[in-house]
Amino acid sequence: MKSGRITALFAALLLAVFTAASCVTTNGGMVAQEDKDALPGPQLVTHAWMLITGFKADPEAIKSMLPPGLEPHPDGKCVLNMYTVPNPQLTSGFGAYTLTYLTVEIAGHDSYTMGAPTGYPGRYFVAYFNSSPVMREFTKGVGIPAEPGMTTINVKNGKLKAVLEVGGKPFIEATANVGEEFVGTGGGHLNYFGLIRGSRKNQVVKYPIPWVGSFVKTENVDVKFLMPEDHPIHKLSPKSVDWSVWMNGSFVYPQHQVIHEY
Repeated sequence: MKSGRITALFAALLLAVFTAASCVTTNGGMVAQEDKDALPGPQLVTHAWMLITGFKADPEAIKSMLPPGLEPHPDGKCVLNMYTVPNPQLTSGFGAYTLTYLTVEIAGHDSYTMGAPTGYPGRYFVAYFNSSPVMREFTKGVGIPAEPGMTTINVKNGKLKAVLEVGGKPFIEATANVGEEFVGTGGGHLNYFGLIRGSRKNQVVKYPIPWVGSFVKTENVDVKFLMPEDHPIHKLSPKSVDWSVWMNGSFVYPQHQVIHEY
């Protein structure tokens, strides 16, 4: 992709952020921001290096994670993302943070991928481990299951190692061989989903996330779940890695859209 096209894409992304920055979404619509002390949405994150991995997991375990109204994708995959943002100037309000999250793919909610006839399947958040209290507060408010956790990533001589620690103990570890030069670019929207639990009713919510990114060659990826066997996400332990990419990406945390209640 030529640099001019990337620049135009990023400009459009910024325009979308600033246009919506004074609003929040509820019941699928846009309303004025009410809580002046809360961090407003959407929020922009730029140039984050992320190890994103799709892997096969037990289909029944995936199904058990989903709320009413969402069905597992027939491919039976999870998507794991491990990354760090050490420079606070690369965000519009979150500051520096580290993050590992786990999603399961769902049917009927494919996203848009630039220049491709089909997009990625929708993804439902089942775990989200973030080192930033500011970001955990922001994401919990829109139905993402945020918990404390610290992710570290080291790359040396083409060898990458990413580790998520929760409570000071290793929870997830991933290793890969990665290149140094960009071999491709991409962009589009990713449809993520979460759940806002209420005293009388629950809301299944959607986050349409625009993104652009560049990636390097990524090979020999291995993912290990090291958490205790009685932890809820242990039953999603990888059976086989389907795909993985080490990429530098920019994206938006948007407001949520309520798609149904139960």
